[in-house]
Amino acid sequence: MIKTNFFFILITLLFLNSNGHTDELDKLFLKLKNAENLSEATSIEKKIWNIWITKGSEQKNNLEMSKGVILLNNGNLNKALKVFLNLCKIEPEWAEPFNKVATIKFLQKDYLTSIKYIKLTLEKERRHFGAISGLAQINLRLGKFENALKNINEALKIHPFVGIKKIKPLLLEKLNKKEINFLFNYIN
Repeated sequence: MIKTNFFFILITLLFLNSNGHTDELDKLFLKLKNAENLSEATSIEKKIWNIWITKGSEQKNNLEMSKGVILLNNGNLNKALKVFLNLCKIEPEWAEPFNKVATIKFLQKDYLTSIKYIKLTLEKERRHFGAISGLAQINLRLGKFENALKNINEALKIHPFVGIKKIKPLLLEKLNKKEINFLFNYIN
């Protein structure tokens, strides 16, 4: 009986811990979507990133994530990549290691691999505005402007003050010019 109760309590605590992040994230995303200004949105965004970065199932994995982030920030891309790829294997349901691999592959201009890891990130966290913004940047570099615009609009539905928002007016202008050029070529 004592073993059964202990096991039940342990499972309950683990469940509450993993769902605690989910519940908190849900609340933060709702607040983010309804943020009235950049300052408020930035504060909420920081809280979301903090959860994403520390969502490992074990403290040692969270420490590895921190180590990888430091390596990434210091430009040690190959060492950081090894850390994040290892975390992807150890914690296949944790979105952030996959996002970090996508980021490194983007920085290395390996856009196809970056896209692969962005998709894996979004399978685990569909609201990952960072991954969606990364996809927009890749589509911009690949000249897929319509796709980039879709990505930006998707990110804006989640985070109305997301940084990639700044690109939208220039992108719309470019798409409108392209449309004008297409019409001009069609007429001539």
